[in-house]
Amino acid sequence: MEANYLQSRGEYNEAISSYKKALEYPQAAPYAEYGLGSVFHSLGEDNAALERFANCEKLLDSFSPSEHRELRYRNSYNSGLASFGEGDYPAAASSFKNALKADPRRIEAKRNLELTLMSLDRQEAGGGMGENQGQENEARAAIFEYLKTKEQSQWKSREWGTENQTTGPDY
Repeated sequence: MEANYLQSRGEYNEAISSYKKALEYPQAAPYAEYGLGSVFHSLGEDNAALERFANCEKLLDSFSPSEHRELRYRNSYNSGLASFGEGDYPAAASSFKNALKADPRRIEAKRNLELTLMSLDRQEAGGGMGENQGQENEARAAIFEYLKTKEQSQWKSREWGTENQTTGPDY
């Protein structure tokens, strides 16, 4: 908690020290690795951040998949952000997919997965497009359209009914 507080205040060196102390405790170690990754990402050190996120993922493998779901989501999501920042779109897409496996309801992960796949398509298009790549792009476009339709139907408000006509003045 101390390290999280220090990080939120921008005291990154002190936060790193506190996270390293937390690595000594097996239950806290995955959270400490994630915290270190977050600090390094905040400092613009994406390679170091990716290394810490990978360490966190390895530590989480020793727990059952139902444990630490929020940490699994955040670790994968932030790993995707760091990979995207490094221009490693395949790794970013994989990380965002893992984040969605941990919590499929998160719109920001869906949106970033879509943006990553679009960036990957643009990158591949720059290098020439073969027949298989064209088919993959069509498949991705169909998936994007399907996700868009599902998202729109899911997020329509169910609370608003049809409005009733009122006979009085509207003040």
